[in-house]
Amino acid sequence: MGPATIALNHGVIEAIAPMANPSALTTAQSDHLALPPLVNAHDHGRSLAPFTYGAFDQALELWLPALKLQPTLSVYTATALALAGMARSGVGAAVHCHVGAGGDLLAESVQVAQAARDVGIRLALAVPMRDRHSLVYGDAERLLALLSPEDRQQVRAVWEASPPSAQAQVDRVHAIAAACELAEPDALSGDLINVQYCPWGPQWCSHELLEAIATASATTGRRIHTHFLETRYQREWADAHYPQGLVQYLDEIGFLSPRLTIAHGVWLRPAEMELLAERGVIVSINTSSNLRLRSGIAPYHAMRDAGMAIAFGLDGMAINNKDDAFEELRLNYHLHCQPGMDGNLTPSEVLATQTHGFTAVTNRSGGVIEPGQAADILVVNYGAMIQDVVPDIGSLELMLLMRGAVDYVESLWVAGRQVVDRGKVLGVDVPTLQAEVQAAVRSQAHKVYSLQPLVQRYQQALRQFYGHGMHQQ
Repeated sequence: MGPATIALNHGVIEAIAPMANPSALTTAQSDHLALPPLVNAHDHGRSLAPFTYGAFDQALELWLPALKLQPTLSVYTATALALAGMARSGVGAAVHCHVGAGGDLLAESVQVAQAARDVGIRLALAVPMRDRHSLVYGDAERLLALLSPEDRQQVRAVWEASPPSAQAQVDRVHAIAAACELAEPDALSGDLINVQYCPWGPQWCSHELLEAIATASATTGRRIHTHFLETRYQREWADAHYPQGLVQYLDEIGFLSPRLTIAHGVWLRPAEMELLAERGVIVSINTSSNLRLRSGIAPYHAMRDAGMAIAFGLDGMAINNKDDAFEELRLNYHLHCQPGMDGNLTPSEVLATQTHGFTAVTNRSGGVIEPGQAADILVVNYGAMIQDVVPDIGSLELMLLMRGAVDYVESLWVAGRQVVDRGKVLGVDVPTLQAEVQAAVRSQAHKVYSLQPLVQRYQQALRQFYGHGMHQQ
């Protein structure tokens, strides 16, 4: 709308009005652009890039075991540092798929929620749920037979899980929601924390657990967030074990609905996309992660043509190891533009994915700047961003995609509270958090060195297991 003033009253947008005399603005005032905060529709809140402790980029099925090498960190510290990095890059809402640290999941979730509130961004706290295939997609005994007797025992001790029953896991989500969500959320801005069911993926969840989650979601209205058909091996496993179709099975049990977000969907087929679109399911595309973990490239255009609602996520695996949501949008824009002159993406379409992302996080519409709403505003230093650009040569949307970066984030308001000011996160002491993480890394190097040989032998057995198609039997 051109130069305007945004009047706030106790964090609520009171009025938005065109400037009466734009020429009276100082350069600093006129060079700033206000827009809705960015959304990270799928993440795990990693304060350490996995490669820093030996979980190097490779196929997901080989990479996952290496995450056990991570030094033990305070859940609060790790989450707060990760969320502060997102806020610093302009992210005002994120889905946090919590990876349990091995302690009490309720206590860990309370720390995650506190970290989000201290940083000040909206958070979908997706509680992990799984009850099968902790070692491999399929018969664990066939995998263990590929290891020495000593390694079998150690692999079981480190990676094999004994999960609670399906109903106990559903009840635990409800207990976490009671502990982490406000009893009476603000009518205007809602609650920063939105607890969601997070079945880790169909290959990791029994029919009993998936059906219990579908029933609970329909009863409570609570959202579901799940990893879905991320890799070729997951696709092959699904085809072998669900001849009627995995997506069809999930539809039959009432799992598919507008309350569902699936992460990845790289190996979805056209008919599956059409059914998901009919049911109002959101898909979070996580391009950097899929490239780094050898999963493939999500079929963006097929998803869009099928009518699916699309969002984008960082997945804690941004291509540059920084939580820079602008760079992730730029990567998606260029990667999903089709070769040639026809049918390409527009900057507006890519930026519009933020709306679906907001719904995936909060289970409500939002992400707009208008009077009467709690302030959800990202301010970028647009003048610095385009200082070498010919004036008015391209649209605002194009310039944001071409030049947007964490370096240009000036301030961030979420739910009426200022979260970032002049590039600094206000709610937590980032240098102190960084120092705590660095101290933990230095003091626990022995853990990496001692466990790494077992990880490598486990990975070699996995190569044989999947290479011989044992996951399809």
